[in-house]
Amino acid sequence: MPDPLVSVVIVSWNRKNDVLETLPSILEQDYSNYEIVVVDNGSSDGLGEAIRALYPAVKLVTLNNNTGAAGGRNAGIEQASGEIIFFLDSDASLQADTLTQTVRQFQLDPKLGAVACKVVNSHTGQVDEIGRFFSHRADPNQEFLSFSFCAAGCAISAETLQKAGHFWDFMFFIREEEELGLRIWEAGYKILYYPEAIVYHRESPQTRVRGYQREYLDLRNCFYIYLVHYPWWMLSRFLLVKTSIALLRSVRRRNLRRTALPAFSEVVRQLPYLWQQRRPMSDQAAQCYFNLQRHHGPLSWNLIDWLKYKA
Repeated sequence: MPDPLVSVVIVSWNRKNDVLETLPSILEQDYSNYEIVVVDNGSSDGLGEAIRALYPAVKLVTLNNNTGAAGGRNAGIEQASGEIIFFLDSDASLQADTLTQTVRQFQLDPKLGAVACKVVNSHTGQVDEIGRFFSHRADPNQEFLSFSFCAAGCAISAETLQKAGHFWDFMFFIREEEELGLRIWEAGYKILYYPEAIVYHRESPQTRVRGYQREYLDLRNCFYIYLVHYPWWMLSRFLLVKTSIALLRSVRRRNLRRTALPAFSEVVRQLPYLWQQRRPMSDQAAQCYFNLQRHHGPLSWNLIDWLKYKA
């Protein structure tokens, strides 16, 4: 794969200023074979007009309404021409050699499906919390195979997306990376966390989902993943443990009626649809996925970690 075309996909909903701050970091890359795709996810802040005026070479995808993080990325994938799709949050920037470092990993391993970047908080210089869910117990300065990735900064080969499928837009937002990561492993590809590929997260003050709503979506989407993808031996274990911990955490935080109960109710309401979508992983992929979670993911956590966890 000599110097493959990389499509950098940015999805934005009313974050014009963030996008305009992000774009220069792409233009300053030491890797030259790339294109930029910006998805205007139903914004009303003049993002499209600003992109056309300031960056006419950028591919602009304009959607009529907000389709969520998953749907917006899928719209970008449809317009991307690259052999590698690099997903970058609207409030994140690339280190100068991030694309070079990322492409190198795909060139070294033809079975590599995705590269998860090291996401650094641009204010503190420390690893950002949004990139820690899938690597809670791992050394952030060491590469490792992962069950998931953070779409604030990650790359997936177009071949992998063709075989594994795109993001599941039914989830709208939160855990959509984990769901796709599961399908990437099932399709026979690997996910590599690679700390030399660095993304700086500025953490926009325009946070989309906060507090109770975020916890609700996290729990709901977690159960969506279990019911659709987990084989019975995993489903029985995870449902019981996740339900127990969710109830304990909700009672402890006194938000049972705002998080756990609405999430359970929505999952029950969607059961007919979820059952139609059910495509359990093979036992081989499930065991690999299970072991990766035990190594550095949520299955390596203790009860205190789980009770403290915020989506």
